[in-house]
Amino acid sequence: MHKRISALALAMMAVASVLGVTGCGGGGGTVQVTELTFTPATANVPAGEISSFSLMVTFSNPTNASGTTPVITYLVNGVAGGTAATGTIVPSTNDALVGQYTAPVDLSGAGGNTVTITATTPQTPGSTTDTAIITSNSVVVTLTAGEGLSVNPTTALVPAGSTFQFGAIFDNQNVTTVAWSVTPVAGENVGSISSAGLYTAPPFPPPGGTVTISAVQGTVTATAVATIAYSDASLSGPFSFSYSGNDKTGFIAAAGSFQADGAGHIVTGVQDQTGFTSGAATAVPISGTYTVTPDGRGTISLNSGSGQGTINTLQFVLSTNQHGLLTRFDAGFTGSGTLDQQNVDALSGSALVVSGNYVFRVAGADTAFHPLGIAGRFTSPGTGTIPNSGAVLDVNDNGTISASDTTLAGSYVFDTTFPGSGRGTLTLSSTHSGSIKYAFYVVDSTHLRIVESDANAFLAGDVFSGAAGASFSPATLASGNYPFTEGGNSATGLYTAGGIFTSDGGGNITGGVFDSNDAGTVTPTGGTTMGTCTYAVNATTSRIDLRLQLASGACPGTDSATTAEFAGYPTAKGGALLLELDTIAMAGGSAFLQSAPPSTFTGSVSFRLAGQGLIHNAVSQIQANVTGQLQLPVSTINGGTIDVNNFSAVFPNDPVNILTTVITATTAPGRGTAVISGTNPNVTFNVAYYVIDATTAVIFDTDATRNMIGAVTQQF
Repeated sequence: MHKRISALALAMMAVASVLGVTGCGGGGGTVQVTELTFTPATANVPAGEISSFSLMVTFSNPTNASGTTPVITYLVNGVAGGTAATGTIVPSTNDALVGQYTAPVDLSGAGGNTVTITATTPQTPGSTTDTAIITSNSVVVTLTAGEGLSVNPTTALVPAGSTFQFGAIFDNQNVTTVAWSVTPVAGENVGSISSAGLYTAPPFPPPGGTVTISAVQGTVTATAVATIAYSDASLSGPFSFSYSGNDKTGFIAAAGSFQADGAGHIVTGVQDQTGFTSGAATAVPISGTYTVTPDGRGTISLNSGSGQGTINTLQFVLSTNQHGLLTRFDAGFTGSGTLDQQNVDALSGSALVVSGNYVFRVAGADTAFHPLGIAGRFTSPGTGTIPNSGAVLDVNDNGTISASDTTLAGSYVFDTTFPGSGRGTLTLSSTHSGSIKYAFYVVDSTHLRIVESDANAFLAGDVFSGAAGASFSPATLASGNYPFTEGGNSATGLYTAGGIFTSDGGGNITGGVFDSNDAGTVTPTGGTTMGTCTYAVNATTSRIDLRLQLASGACPGTDSATTAEFAGYPTAKGGALLLELDTIAMAGGSAFLQSAPPSTFTGSVSFRLAGQGLIHNAVSQIQANVTGQLQLPVSTINGGTIDVNNFSAVFPNDPVNILTTVITATTAPGRGTAVISGTNPNVTFNVAYYVIDATTAVIFDTDATRNMIGAVTQQF
């Protein structure tokens, strides 16, 4: 906003505003300046605003002053042109006898709330030798706060990966001279903003779900808050996925890879699926579409590349743009798994991608449709061969145990039919497992998804980087707490378990807490307190012989009904893959090294509950699968949304019941409980959760009628 303080009307035409150089008009006589006058003598100027001040010039010989323009110097507090602290003044480009004063944005450096404006000119206009200076009267300017700087708008909802234009306003005027920035968060992508205020959002929400946009003018800062929402752009690039579950005949599993374009299209991909109905897995080209909702939930519709229509629907919930929890979401099918962005460097098809120590676990059924689980460890030199050196595996075939088989060897090769997909074939052979061929899909060099592709069994699982080195000790299972979950079958039916065990890093399990559901028989509320046991680590293979005492006291000398024994295969991240090797169950799962647990989860979290039980005697035993997003603590505004597949029907977009959904704080060693309730269907899941770290936990469903385990992952 500009203000012009008008000069007094010139009473005489000879004293009218004059332009040009010093000159002598007709009639002779010297023309000199006798007075410079600013009016009025006081003014109020808001911080940062521009105000115009006019001068009246009086000449000694007004008759001859026509065409004469004095050279004016404008001063603020005696300084020509002023300063940033006190404000600046310059002649107007339209009239040299008008000074345009710009008040400082920050008034703290002005030395008070007033400044003085004056003007000077040589007494003889145009003279370079006249040292006589005429000084004007003083104008006392009072600096006021004004309306200040602001960002427009002050709040905005910005979809991930999209752009949003912010503007800066100073005293009701748009300004373009501000410096824009986004407040950084260590280790997080908060997006970027251009010098013109155009903000580009990150591909997924940062911690807290918001970013702070700042505009700076001088020493004054104004801010706005941008809330980042997931969008189709959050799923962009190559992804690998896998899931396992059931159809009406029994076990099914699938693994695959697809390329998402960030705009709702699966442009290319390939999938392998095995099961009692489909038989051995074969590679099928896929394409399709997808949507991602603002809370990170989404749906993928996969179609056969040969135009056979929809193969399957996948429901997912993202935690970042690189990881999501997944369920098969077609009526008559269930399945649960994950999807992960693939490392582009790992998709080259080079055998060197698979190099180092690896551990693996697969589960499913044998050819007699009995539950089968295998876990093991091997080392790959990155040449396509897997030597026998340092390799081992364990087999639990419907309760028949083959432990510590050290005859394992194999080979692998990438599939040139689907370049860039990360697909290949892996063959692992041993005395007790026989030869099993898998299709694998690379996530990166530390993680492969595998699904059996021959007719020797029906298996699926994962391969992870194993503990580094070639020599191992009890310290391989480092001192600390280990949250874990597992699922499978017992002699009486479906089986799930979870808990936390504590290792001293020296060969002893010193206690913990344990929950289980054996065909509807659930451990007491709060779980059972574990006793003590010893464990042993093979110095060459890293294999852990892990025993857990599921009651008080010490482990007996031989296994009992309260002693669970596992083959544990330590991963590079400090956890372990588990395969149960006792009479309790044919089950398997994972354990994770815990960091200091928080008291409870807050903010937005994604979660998954996966039905367990590899073999079912009746369709009615098939368990539900659930994914969803929760906003914690649950408020009266919104508690989140869940997506439920009950096998017989699917229920997407079920609002969380905010009246009955609660989460409690953990107690040592990191176990908490929660109730997750839906609205339509009106369903309630009572769960125990075991904290791994500040952003993740594993879940065990404590309902007698359900055998489900799962995971919680912080979104933001």
